[in-house]
Amino acid sequence: MTFGMRRRAAFTIVQNEPVFLPLWLRYYGRYFDAADLYVLDHDSSDGSTDGLGTRCNLVRVHRDHSFDHAWLNGTVTAFHAFLLRSYEHVLFAESDEIVVADPALFRGLDDYIDQFRDRVARCTGFEVVHYPDEESALRFDQPVLAQRRYWHASRSYCKPLLSAVPLSWSLGFHEAPGFPELRPDPNLFLVHLHRIDYATCVARHRQTAGRNWNPRDVQEGYGLQNRLIEGDDAFKTWFFRGLDNGARERIPEHLKPLL
Repeated sequence: MTFGMRRRAAFTIVQNEPVFLPLWLRYYGRYFDAADLYVLDHDSSDGSTDGLGTRCNLVRVHRDHSFDHAWLNGTVTAFHAFLLRSYEHVLFAESDEIVVADPALFRGLDDYIDQFRDRVARCTGFEVVHYPDEESALRFDQPVLAQRRYWHASRSYCKPLLSAVPLSWSLGFHEAPGFPELRPDPNLFLVHLHRIDYATCVARHRQTAGRNWNPRDVQEGYGLQNRLIEGDDAFKTWFFRGLDNGARERIPEHLKPLL
């Protein structure tokens, strides 16, 4: 361990995430001290970031546009580099992204990071999808993976999220151009929860579609999936088929107790 540096930190950025932020804090709070968890609060107005002082460091950030991918990328990139001045390894994950070390090989995510010796780790991505004809609505106060049967391998969510060096991410944090040959680690899963519950996803999209988007993002189609709403055939096509999802697979049983 470098003298004077803490071992590991994790952070996210949110705006009005009353469902996923508590789950994010509950999960990552097992593997990081509260002093080493950071939540960048982008002008939340729904109370979801109130009273978090004992669970994480809350950092206020501001931008008039609720969706501005270039600003989001720059803000996350700069904060990531800032944390690496004090920590050996920093993990960034959005509020609906859960990074899981294979429990067959590691005691937990903290154990994975403590053993990590490379500069950057790329996750192996999976999208959990709710099939309402076969599964009930989700109870977020209960373990969530135990309530779902299926996930889909996802190229888009094979993200490079853990590193010991500053990164220059592409928009959406899907790629780190400085590490073009970096392969996904089959023992480090990124579990994406955006579609883990149909009704929750519908409500979330209604809220995000009505926000103040950067006109350039709309014109370029950035974050288009967040503007799809129920009633539009494109929403159901996106929800059940995704953009790049592989075949439907059973979620491994040994992962379900972790989340």
